[in-house]
Amino acid sequence: MSMILKYISEFTQKFIFITSSLIKIKKICELFSCEARLAAYFSFLRKSCNLIVHWFQVLNLKYKILNLKLLIVCFILLITSFALQAQTRTELEKKHKKTQEEIKYTNNLLKHTKRDKKISMNQLMILNKKINARQELINTITSEIASLIDKIDEKQRNIQNLENNLEKLKNNYAKMIIFAYKTRSSYDKLVFILSAKDFNNAYRRLKYLQQYADFRKKQMEAIISTQQDLSEKIAELKVKKDDKENLLSEEKQETNQLTNEKSEQKKILKGLKSKEKELANKLSQKKLADQKLQSVINELIAEEIKKAEKARKEKIRKEKELKEQQAKLNVKNPKIDASVNVEKKTTSAVFDLTPAEQIVSDKFEANKGKLPWPVERGVITSTFGEHEHPVLKGIKVKNDGVYISTTQGSTARSIFDGVISKIISIPGKNKAIIIRHGDFLTVYSNLKEVNVNVGDKVKSKQKIGVIYSDSEDDNKTVLELQIWHGTIKQNPEYWLSNFN
Repeated sequence: MSMILKYISEFTQKFIFITSSLIKIKKICELFSCEARLAAYFSFLRKSCNLIVHWFQVLNLKYKILNLKLLIVCFILLITSFALQAQTRTELEKKHKKTQEEIKYTNNLLKHTKRDKKISMNQLMILNKKINARQELINTITSEIASLIDKIDEKQRNIQNLENNLEKLKNNYAKMIIFAYKTRSSYDKLVFILSAKDFNNAYRRLKYLQQYADFRKKQMEAIISTQQDLSEKIAELKVKKDDKENLLSEEKQETNQLTNEKSEQKKILKGLKSKEKELANKLSQKKLADQKLQSVINELIAEEIKKAEKARKEKIRKEKELKEQQAKLNVKNPKIDASVNVEKKTTSAVFDLTPAEQIVSDKFEANKGKLPWPVERGVITSTFGEHEHPVLKGIKVKNDGVYISTTQGSTARSIFDGVISKIISIPGKNKAIIIRHGDFLTVYSNLKEVNVNVGDKVKSKQKIGVIYSDSEDDNKTVLELQIWHGTIKQNPEYWLSNFN
């Protein structure tokens, strides 16, 4: 085992050398054109890979380690560790800002829920979201601080190198000044030239004196330039240190806020514990409403499956008739076969899609992770899938979609182009709209008003209804969004863009 660790240590040193070389060559390549830059960089990368393979072989012979699979795994882990550190400061700052905005919006929602001074599940759900966002912000700040520490160390090394170079330049220049002082007389210089053995030697001495004067001038310019670089690096270092101090202060402040929010969370949980019976009843009502909505969706899917099956049987019948006709004529029509093959490719496994519907379905799938939110602004307060009830111990809650909390009066909007397939009313979920996007379905429930009719074509971000606000529960305004692909439920968080 110690031999393997020694092997990994030596290989790590080699790998760090390769990495630092790649960074240096990248900086050099930036001086050239795009084509030359790419050619030089990839040439170096190819040589580096060959060198890594060679090191594997040499070190393997050196330490007589036969388990190359273990070494490869170690190498992959090493590469992964470098990749995890690749998050740039810009990305961290962007994430920092986004999380701050989310906390601000969640805090605004929480203020609205506290107006009537009643403790509610809605308060707890929004507070939980705020706590999670706060923790994410602290983690981001910690990463930013770590990144800044690396930058500060780098700046300090640069400053040290510049100071060393400046010291050498000053020492060399001082020697030149002393020599120049000793030979300051024009007579001395003339004697130095005329004392040459021949004309060529005299000419070389003259050129030497000229070059020496030029070199002394360049040395002075180098000193001034190095001093300027040093001043800039020191100023940059001060900025980085100030940024670090600000982040440390913010991290401390956010940690204190998190502690306060967790204390508030405990108080709300304690208050809700006395309402366990009421919460259990609401959970039962939610389950019934979920079952009713799922039943409607299943019926819709069953209808589409029935249509698709009917279309499939009709197609088989036509193909059979066509084959019988071809058998009689002993002729095979390649064009018809080709059209049949295309149709098989474009027909959905569940729905019988037209070519236009297939295009919509393909575009919907291609936009996974980029779809707009069904509200202009909101936060997910209850996620997809099965998880523990926040208050009732031992009870699990199963969500077929996500619950998005937003402000009173907000409207729901379609997340993609589609056709209104169903509009239904369900106790506990108010009104719900089902939109079909090829073989995808999106479901929007808990609406008090709808702005569309069955059969209407809707565009992405088109407003389809007003979300219901519960006046008896802190004006809680929550939209439930479900996404189905055929008969399979999807996690909407994987499909929506991450603007929140």
